[in-house]
Amino acid sequence: MLMIEPDRDRLLQTARGPVGSVSLPDVGTRQELEDDIADKLRSLFDRDFAVIIMDSDYTTFDEVERACIALFGYTRPEAEALSMRVHTTGEALAAVLPEHEARQAVRTLRQRNVLARVEKV
Repeated sequence: MLMIEPDRDRLLQTARGPVGSVSLPDVGTRQELEDDIADKLRSLFDRDFAVIIMDSDYTTFDEVERACIALFGYTRPEAEALSMRVHTTGEALAAVLPEHEARQAVRTLRQRNVLARVEKV
């Protein structure tokens, strides 16, 4: 297969026209661009923590459902679906919250006999 590499100058000339010239971002290297994107993503999601409910031989479906309704505002069908996901897969994401709220939710879940953990998103 013949690969033709585009000519940057010709592409820039094509982009120039009645609207004006195209300005490319001032980025030194690909690594700098990737680092910049990673920093922006971190700033968006840095404080998010997942509340994961895990399957347990000692917790009933009803306990998981009632806890999710009370703590996270789930409807009964949503809570039933989450309970089934926990049962069939071993664990399920219940909520994504700021760190303090996620840790408090896990403490409350454990008080309700629901096995849970916090995980950084």
